[in-house]
Amino acid sequence: MTFIGLPDVNALVEIALPDGRVYPTRVEDTDGLMLKVAAPRGAGDIDVPELGTEVAVRWTGPRGLYTAPGTFTALERSRVSLWTIEAEGSVDYFSRRNAVRVSAGEPIRLLDLDGGEEVFHGRFIDISERGVRCRGTAAGVSSEQTVLVKMVLENNLLAVEGDVLTTTRSSGEGVTVVVVYDPPEAQAKLIRRYVMNAQIRARKAATDGTSR
Repeated sequence: MTFIGLPDVNALVEIALPDGRVYPTRVEDTDGLMLKVAAPRGAGDIDVPELGTEVAVRWTGPRGLYTAPGTFTALERSRVSLWTIEAEGSVDYFSRRNAVRVSAGEPIRLLDLDGGEEVFHGRFIDISERGVRCRGTAAGVSSEQTVLVKMVLENNLLAVEGDVLTTTRSSGEGVTVVVVYDPPEAQAKLIRRYVMNAQIRARKAATDGTSR
């Protein structure tokens, strides 16, 4: 754990509940470790968590993907209803600094590590040695779930254990899932080679475009 500042006012965040529900929202006000976020769309009165429920606040920043534990402490009903989250000062992050990320579109499947059943299939949007962001169809995938990531990179089948960091549902676009992992060196080498070749292709395409 490393101390990192909590998100500022107007920052886009996700509130992850213990039962796997994840709500995208926006920070409306801050006061030390107290965050007030807009009551998420789709979370009606029935879906409001009980006071004292432990939650996770997730957001992106310049160093990577961040997550902070917290507690749901209050609901304010007004023109813009607010959820109050009392966050802890310890923030974990998954750094992008040492892991080059490239755009891609190969097929990917996520399998629940315990049961073995497929919980997601689609294509990845971008990939690095430390994680993958993908979009497709989900059936039971949730944040903090441990999964087996299966994908083919340049005719090499990879099966890597990872943890779901976030899931975001978008109307008409399926589900976007971010998975982080720490692969064994043999598989990390395959991912690095794939990333390097993708960078070479991208530079070549850019050069060809400017030379016309």
